[in-house]
Amino acid sequence: MATTQNNQQELQEQLDALRKDFAELTSTLKEMTANYAREGEENVKAAAGQAQQQLKQSLCKAQQEVESRPYTSMAVAFGIGLLLGKLLDR
Repeated sequence: MATTQNNQQELQEQLDALRKDFAELTSTLKEMTANYAREGEENVKAAAGQAQQQLKQSLCKAQQEVESRPYTSMAVAFGIGLLLGKLLDR
């Protein structure tokens, strides 16, 4: 009888240890997932900021080109519009 009680107690202790280990594993996985998501978000924000900066630079260059050569810019815009009109007309 004592052996059965000892076995039950030992089994209960092992189950408690297993529950504790599982809780720690779950907690660790939760932390790892949160860190991974945070890093991904930071990477996306950095890439978006860099793309936005490049877009601003490109727009600034285009604006400077138009301001320095207004008639050429109008002729190019007219030609592109004509070309697109012909392509879309078909």
